[in-house]
This record gives sequence, C-alpha cells and structure tokens, in this order.
Amino acid sequence: MMRLEKYAGLPIELREDLFLDFAGSVAPVAPAIRDFSSMRSYLKDASSPYWRRDVYHMYRGVAREEHEQAIREANLEYDLTVIPPGKIGNEYVKTIGHYHAYKPGAPVRYPEVYEVVYGKVFWILQSASDDLERLEKVYAISAERGEKIIVPPGYGHVSVNPTDDVLILSNWQSLGNKGIYEPYEKHNGAAYYVTEAHRLGTNGKTTQDFEFAPNLTYNHVPKLIHAKPRELPQYDLRSALPVYFTGTKNLKSLDFLNNPENYLDELIPEKLFK
Repeated sequence: MMRLEKYAGLPIELREDLFLDFAGSVAPVAPAIRDFSSMRSYLKDASSPYWRRDVYHMYRGVAREEHEQAIREANLEYDLTVIPPGKIGNEYVKTIGHYHAYKPGAPVRYPEVYEVVYGKVFWILQSASDDLERLEKVYAISAERGEKIIVPPGYGHVSVNPTDDVLILSNWQSLGNKGIYEPYEKHNGAAYYVTEAHRLGTNGKTTQDFEFAPNLTYNHVPKLIHAKPRELPQYDLRSALPVYFTGTKNLKSLDFLNNPENYLDELIPEKLFK
C-alpha cells in the first residue's frame, strides 16, 4: 500500500493491484475502468497486445464528506485517475483523449485543472478549428509530482505515463463540462504518439529515451512545442499545495472553470506554460 495523503490532500492509498482505497471522511468511489478493448481505435498500432485488461481507472466526484455540499453548490467536481505503467506496442500507456464542450450560451469551451499526485506525465495538448478537424497548435507538457496545469479553453488533451511506475492524476472541472471523444477516435489518438526510443551515446552505450511520433491520420500535424507548467498563484495553483486544498480552501479561486469567458486573456498557453 502507498499512502497518498501527503500528495493528494486526501486520506487515500494505492493498493498493490493499483486500485485506490479511501479512508476517513472520504466516501468510497467505484472507479470507471477503461478496458483495453475500448482503446484500440485510439492507438498507434491497434493490433498490439497489452498485459492488462484494464488500462486505467477514473474516480469521479471524490470529496471529504464535509466538503461535498460546497463543491456541488460551486458546480465543480474533483476526480482522480490512476494510469499503471506499460507500453502498447512501443507506445506508452495513455488516456484516450478528448476535447471539451462549449459552455452553453458562451463562445468558449470549458478549461480544466490537472495535477500530478504521483509519478511523471506528458500531456499532449492540441487546439483545433471549431469542427475539431484542422489542428492549430500542439504542446507536449512534461510535469512531475505536485505540478499542475490548466488545460486552456479549446484544447483537447491526452495524459501519457512515460515511466515504469504508476501515474496518479487529479483534476478539477465544471459539472457542465462534457468530453468530446470522437475526433480522437477518428484519428486514432492525438496529434503525436509518445513512444519508446533508444539513443546511442558517445560512450557506445544505448540509453532509453522518448520519441514524439506524428500521427499522420491528421491532414496537417503542427510542429510540437515542448513546455513546462508555470506556477499560477493568481489561481492558488502552487506545486507545494495539493490542488484539493486549493479548491476546498477557496472555491472562488476556481471560478474560471465555470466562467472561462471572463478569463480569456489569461487562459492562453503563453501565460500558462513556459
């Protein structure tokens, strides 16, 4: 068992089978399980096998009992995702990816906040035209434990576990947000695949590395921009503070999740990443 309270701000533990146990005033949440059979349309090589039937687990609406009402009244939801290590073919395990819905009555898609509770992640973020067919910009955001990102309005995202250890993510989102998965399924995944590569060093030894392989099912794949998350104290998003504390201490700091139209000048990659 791995205790995660120090990193998540909640009394949760990771079991040896890579499922979560909840304790204290946190009510148990049954995970939604992403089976390998449902992922084949999102992969670089759909014929590749995988060592687990379940690829990752999503826990929706996690909260301490004393916070549940305030979170619900704020129209927000806190989730956890557990992504075990592994590769499907030479592609590192990932979520299937999705875009976000437009906010009703506003010309803007919902943003989302993500945090690395444990492990290391590559987030592949991509923006597209209104019909989600023509790609505009693509980012690879690398982050480690404690780091957080805001997925900007209009960006789809995939979370990749590029290590031999488990990856645990948390996120805050508006209850009005809905995932749009079809463009990722149509194109067999994101604009880039994160795959295993090997580099020959000057000493003649081979070392393991990552390769970002363009997904040629898209008509045009923009050049990949590598970046890191910024500290965002204006939203109380700091690497030293679990994002669960951010929300429950001051839910108004997450107002941009419900009302992104009021923050459009701030919720842009140039101000969120470095």
